[in-house]
Amino acid sequence: MREGKSKTFIFVPILVLVSIFIAYFYGWSIGAHFNPDTTAYNMSEFTALVNADIDAGEEKGVYYVTGVTEDQVVSVNDYICSINGVVSQYSILEKTPKGMKVMLTYDISDNYFVLEKYLNGTGIPVDRVNAEKLYEKVVEIIDTIITPEMTDYEKELAIHDYIVMNCEYGYVDTSKEYAYRAYGCLVQKKAVCNGYAEAMTLLLTCAGVENEIITGTAGGELHAWNQVMIDGEWYHVDATWDDPVPDGGYYAGHAYLNVPDDVMDDTHTWEEDRFQECESSDYNYFMYNNLDGNYNDFMSIIEAAAARNITATVEVLVYDYDPDNYDFEAIFDISGVTHLWYSEIEWGDGDIITVYLNQSQ
Repeated sequence: MREGKSKTFIFVPILVLVSIFIAYFYGWSIGAHFNPDTTAYNMSEFTALVNADIDAGEEKGVYYVTGVTEDQVVSVNDYICSINGVVSQYSILEKTPKGMKVMLTYDISDNYFVLEKYLNGTGIPVDRVNAEKLYEKVVEIIDTIITPEMTDYEKELAIHDYIVMNCEYGYVDTSKEYAYRAYGCLVQKKAVCNGYAEAMTLLLTCAGVENEIITGTAGGELHAWNQVMIDGEWYHVDATWDDPVPDGGYYAGHAYLNVPDDVMDDTHTWEEDRFQECESSDYNYFMYNNLDGNYNDFMSIIEAAAARNITATVEVLVYDYDPDNYDFEAIFDISGVTHLWYSEIEWGDGDIITVYLNQSQ
């Protein structure tokens, strides 16, 4: 009798040790095997899973990840490019030599409920008062500036110009947090770059134009802007940088509307392998609208704009700019032009010259 009890006593600890060994060295592989849809083998795949769950309005998600550090899990919000929410909490449920089992909890944004109602007719929860306000504003804007016969480019241009002309860069003192959201840009009409980018994505998505938010740096600071697909090609668009400072509310710049990578990287930086490749210039604002050329083209464009509107603001991309050879005084020979001022910025292999006819600075 004693001998039998002794064998059982020895056998149980061995089972425990074997179980611990298996769990430590093989638990992650077993979990990953039975949960392939929530398994990620690098940060890009992990981010894609998180973005998909946030976009689906999930409150939490459990993932098996490898090739990802704990520091990357902690800072996963830096990699998320969804307007629908962020990670509010994280937990490392298991950590083994093979990988980690991670649980994330999500804070779903007002944008999610707006998109669900606009695209699918899903009701907005009664406690989401700001979501309802934002939805009403989105409907008003789309009904005002978008028509069924518009091309994707025309929709993008209308949305870009509306945001630039109706939002001022900055914060509303009483609710600074909304400056980072589409709500700040569209309802409060005051936002910073993330608010501009969210508003662009929200309106473009409602208008049926494929797009993404992109994050990186610009001017030495963290920054957000958009990528938009037009006729199968991706382009950068930065509404924040197209908003003149000081904000007059009557003019939208277009230097950063549909820009390819090789021009955008003169002023912006981003992790290129995380986002879409932008190689085309077909729908660049200046090239698509024939607003580029040499000095003679520049003068012809100014004359045509003045004939339509003597107080026009005219942007032209020129390839031969030299301040010593560009005769801005000649613009006064155009009938009706009594005063003007202009600005110039470098853009790729050329310069964008913006001329303000009969306007004060």
